[in-house]
Amino acid sequence: MAKYSDSRGKGKWKVTVVPCGYIVSPKNKLADSGYDEDMIISFPCQAFLLQDGTMNILIDNGMNESMNAYGSNDGVNSYYATSVQFLESLGKIGLAPEDIDLLIYTHLHADHAGNAKYFPSTKTIVQRDEWIGCLNPCHREKMLRLYDPDTVLPLQNNPNLMLVDGDLDLMNEIRLIKTPGHTRGSQALAVNTTNGLRIFVGDQFHLPICCFPWIDTLMNYEGIELAVTPDPDSPAMPATLVMNYYDFYNSAEKIKALLPEEDPQYIICGHDAAVMYKGL
Repeated sequence: MAKYSDSRGKGKWKVTVVPCGYIVSPKNKLADSGYDEDMIISFPCQAFLLQDGTMNILIDNGMNESMNAYGSNDGVNSYYATSVQFLESLGKIGLAPEDIDLLIYTHLHADHAGNAKYFPSTKTIVQRDEWIGCLNPCHREKMLRLYDPDTVLPLQNNPNLMLVDGDLDLMNEIRLIKTPGHTRGSQALAVNTTNGLRIFVGDQFHLPICCFPWIDTLMNYEGIELAVTPDPDSPAMPATLVMNYYDFYNSAEKIKALLPEEDPQYIICGHDAAVMYKGL
């Protein structure tokens, strides 16, 4: 099959990773292949900044310490992510929260929307189903404390909260794609970046191996490549935190259908450490 030109999807948006700390967890919480049962990995919490010279667009904003204090352990995960880390990372780019023109959430879990309070009136885009899910989490979501109650009030009080339904051509070279599965209202962003097409998938795929199960390595937060067991017969590798597996696999196919070729470079996963070290 002929490949598309490497310039397909190339556009104006420069991307910068905004580190927000990290979490230590069993690998199979993020990529459940049934293999590597004893593997523990560190993986980043991170946001992504899109800039075109006139606009600053932030994708997610990391985790705060209100639910899980720095260094705490909930019996499965250990947390090393705070609001201070997010604000410091933004500051290193020369920005403060008030410099963000648009905030887009892939979903509203605590490690992606934990710093909503710093954006009280920023134009903010969330899928309507995600907002409904945040306000009315199911029992498992409550039990796992996936949504931070401190996120709700700042969003409710934000006069510029925009709830959208489904796919949307948001602006030149940015398209929102609804991808339920991990949550009811997850969304991805297909962006024409200065390096070509990149699809920011949030936690639809926590790690590249979730999208491409033939991958046999992954990078941890420290930048170390770890060998993992591939599962090439699987169409996609879900995390244990999937609310609807039918939706998950459908969303996986929807995202992959947009790719010029089956190459991990096009997929920007919510917790992939490699983007911090290798770029996008």
